[in-house]
Amino acid sequence: MTADVHRFIAFGVASVHDAMAAEDALKAARIEPVAIPSPAALGEVCGIALRVEPASAQAVQDTLAAAGLPPRASVEIYDV
Repeated sequence: MTADVHRFIAFGVASVHDAMAAEDALKAARIEPVAIPSPAALGEVCGIALRVEPASAQAVQDTLAAAGLPPRASVEIYDV
């Protein structure tokens, strides 16, 4: 039996405070992020990343830029 693998995009920000503010900004824009531990592939970011569906990636970038919280990095991840 094989598990279904799901693709996501994880965004990293500068600080835990920024991650919390980014989560609020995204929810206000009707984007539902999931806070996860930052994947190592994001490099030097705070310990919290925001995981979203790939279809929302551009809207996330636009929303966070408008909120003054541009992501420091993003990475494609897979989850089961």
